[in-house]
This record gives sequence, C-alpha cells and structure tokens, in this order.
Amino acid sequence: MTLPRTPSMRLDNRRALVTGAGRGIGLAAAAALAEAGAHVTLLARTAVEITAAADEIRTEGGHADTLVLDVTDLQAVRAALESAGPFDILVNNAGTNRPRSFLDVTEDDYDAITSLNLRAAYFVAQSVASRLAAAGKPGSIIHISSQMGHVGGQNRTVYCMTKHGIEASPKPWPSTSHRSASA
Repeated sequence: MTLPRTPSMRLDNRRALVTGAGRGIGLAAAAALAEAGAHVTLLARTAVEITAAADEIRTEGGHADTLVLDVTDLQAVRAALESAGPFDILVNNAGTNRPRSFLDVTEDDYDAITSLNLRAAYFVAQSVASRLAAAGKPGSIIHISSQMGHVGGQNRTVYCMTKHGIEASPKPWPSTSHRSASA
C-alpha cells in the first residue's frame, strides 16, 4: 500500500503580495507565506508597521520587502504593480468598517467602506491577474472576507454587504484568452 502524501507547502521562488499586511490577518498571512519560502511584499498605508514586519521576517531568514500604498488609489496601484513584475500569489486582505446603524450610515461611510472592501479588492486582483496573464504564469488570488458576508450583523450593514460581494464575486477568469493563468 502507498500512503497518500501531503503536497509540498513550500513556496520557494514564488512572489507573494499581501495587502493590509501591517497587522492582524494580513501580517499573519505574510509571515506564513515567508515561512513557506515565498518572497513577500507587505503592502499597507502605514510604513512603520510593514517595515517592522518585513525586518522581522528577514531576521528570521525570510525574504520580504514593503510597498507603502493606499490601495484605493487605483492609478498608484496599477503603476506600482506594473513596475513590480508579476506576483504568483495575492492575499487581498485590506479592508475597513465603520460600525453604524443602518439609519446613521453616511454617504462618506458608504463610499469609504465600499471603495476599500470591494472596489480596491477588485482592481488589485485585476492588476495582479493581468500581470500573470501577460507573463503566461499561473497564480493564486486569495480574497479575505468575513463570516459577516453570510450572516450579517447589526451596525455593520455596509461592511456585511461588501463582504458578501467578495463572497459572491465570480472567479477572476476562466475566459479562453487567459487560460495560461489561473486563480
């Protein structure tokens, strides 16, 4: 009898981009990817957090660099990712919430939450996928969502809506023009 083997979880020679990598889930994802051998680019608006995290990853023998960027600035995102070359892995983690009752949500609240949680997530993924497709490389795009996208929550109507949008969104492509890359 031949026992099944766990596939290698090594990511040597792979490049990973993690948005919202300064703390929480994003930091944990960046650390795990680096531990598995990936060269990780930690992306966030806060330089202090991602610089400290990248320094610690390198101290532990990993490979990391930083990209200080607001992912809601789509022109800056496109320019930065175009010059960075293709990433094999995207962990699309950046997100926000402004807890308020449904009746108290302002247009500013709505715009800020949807701009980051949906619009930026969509177009960051598109930029990464575009670079992969152009290079003829496969890759993985991982969107971090929330159980709130399934169950909802009081004082979190817009957040829940955006997380459901991530949950309900189609895969980036099976179109025949991009068969060389997969997500």
